[in-house]
Amino acid sequence: MCSGSCILAACSSSEEDSMTVPPVDGEGNGGGNEESEISVNLSSLGAIGDQVSKSGVLFVRTGSGNTSSDFLATEAVCPHQGGQLVWEQDNEFIECQLHFSRYQTDGAVIRGPQNAAGNTRTLKVYAIAINDGTITATKS
Repeated sequence: MCSGSCILAACSSSEEDSMTVPPVDGEGNGGGNEESEISVNLSSLGAIGDQVSKSGVLFVRTGSGNTSSDFLATEAVCPHQGGQLVWEQDNEFIECQLHFSRYQTDGAVIRGPQNAAGNTRTLKVYAIAINDGTITATKS
């Protein structure tokens, strides 16, 4: 039983209002509408499959080199209900730890939420640049 003010949220089957956790910018964008840059040190992504989440961005090393094509930067939070996203190296996809939605490296949905109502949308994939041992994702 709830005492005081209670807020109930449920998934919707419409794509427009499928996100039920408070988004970072209040509009479901996971960040502001302005462009921002998030950076991590390349040493934190030393081996293929290594991943780091920082400021709403999931950074993943997908290749053995040190060029932008060897890395991936996407949203770190699932657009369905805000679950943590992780890179599954053995299967080469991104998976939500809450309802097990799966996404391709280009952000396309492989599989929607399991055992949960509602839909998900394509993940945002961010442009990346590498400079002086740092990988930077540009959120726009």
